[in-house]
Amino acid sequence: MTAPRTLPDPTDLDALRTRLSAMGPSTGPATGAAGLPTRHPIGLGAVHIGPTALARLVDTVAAIRRDGPVVLVVDETPMRRGAASLKAGVLADLSARFETREAIIRATGVELHADADALAQADAFMPGAGCVVVVGSGTITDIAKDATMRAGNIPLVVVQTAVSVNAFSDDMAVLLRDGVKRTVPSRWPNVLLVDLAILADAPVAMNRAGFGELCSMFTAPADWYLANAVGMDDSYDPAVVALFRDGADGLLDGAARIRANDPAMLTELAARMTLTGIAMGVSGRTAPLSGTEHLLSHLLDMAAGAAGRPLAFHGAQVGVASVLAATIWHDTLERLDPGTLRTDAAFPDPSVIHGRVRAAFDPIDASGRMADECWTDVGQKLARWHAGRDRIEAFATRWDRHRAALAGLVAAPAVLREALTNAGAAVTIAELDPPTTVDTASWALRALPFMRDRFTVADLRLFCGTWDEGRVGDLLARSGIVGSGEKVR
Repeated sequence: MTAPRTLPDPTDLDALRTRLSAMGPSTGPATGAAGLPTRHPIGLGAVHIGPTALARLVDTVAAIRRDGPVVLVVDETPMRRGAASLKAGVLADLSARFETREAIIRATGVELHADADALAQADAFMPGAGCVVVVGSGTITDIAKDATMRAGNIPLVVVQTAVSVNAFSDDMAVLLRDGVKRTVPSRWPNVLLVDLAILADAPVAMNRAGFGELCSMFTAPADWYLANAVGMDDSYDPAVVALFRDGADGLLDGAARIRANDPAMLTELAARMTLTGIAMGVSGRTAPLSGTEHLLSHLLDMAAGAAGRPLAFHGAQVGVASVLAATIWHDTLERLDPGTLRTDAAFPDPSVIHGRVRAAFDPIDASGRMADECWTDVGQKLARWHAGRDRIEAFATRWDRHRAALAGLVAAPAVLREALTNAGAAVTIAELDPPTTVDTASWALRALPFMRDRFTVADLRLFCGTWDEGRVGDLLARSGIVGSGEKVR
């Protein structure tokens, strides 16, 4: 399965802009004609990836800082670079040159979330700031992006500390609202510093989780294509997909080098993670890298949060969920009867779907707020589905053509499973830390179409009448992510 590696250089932003421009306007699968211009400009000012990237920090801040102190935003998690404390070292370096304030954002529960409390803590440090530097996880980075945006786009430098997620290089933030994970527009960092020595000293599990996160490259684009083809999202852009998928099969082939913590593979992980963030920012949405697999991870987080349990690494969950998503996709490509999309049954009454939203979320949140938040999005999705019946029926007529295109966007479940195994990453829900139960995984899969205004293969199956409990359980069992001997109900 080896493919030529044509990894674009994410530090050469001008070359990326030229590449996207040369590929012309977006062309979606639904019409075969140039669609609306959907690409956003790359708003990153600079990306530096290298073994000593952190050495650029002070001069970088000096170049972009407004009048006012520098605010260093961190959480309470200890981190190191070599033998020294990373955060203490950054604070000392900044304090030697600028008036510097340290903003430690503290968790109010089991762990830190980008929720209203954390954002309020960050907001208190924003007035008068001349520049913000954030050092830490994707969560603290999202908090800093959101807070600096709302405070007038204060210049922001992001110091990436692991290759676990792509939040460092995009212009969005994942926030927690009424217990529901929501991706909202945010802002680009002015500068992203990816110091490879910091990444090498990150917990091995985090970098392996980053590999799991990147497995979404082999499932999410199919959901994005599908949403375009049925008229639910006109933004599908093959040039954006090519930006991160070109040569990506080589990442799967080299997965064993991640287990060995090979420096060259760590560099490639960092580069591809940066590219995926840029791709989402350019498209103006997370859809290029966030489909069925990410919704499943968010649902697992929501279940854990509602029960007061700690969360597993997001990327680790995405890797496991990618195997499940690929299983669903391959089953759909083999078994879908497109004729069902031409029947009235494919366009259910909103009250029926609203009832299923409540049935999915009220058991884990008796207040009803979680279900209400989900219905806000799902109701909008359902309204678009009903309004687009002509286009949906046209999709059904052209199913063979679309099936061939979709097959080229989805990896085989066995290929993803083998790559995760070779990387030393989680492959089953029992291997997550902490592990997820079969009951929770079953609930998340059943609830998948009822959480967000994002059209995926699960929605297609729902409207085709093949998303009942029995078939969902069969897909979960066939994926292999529940491990041998575990009963799926």
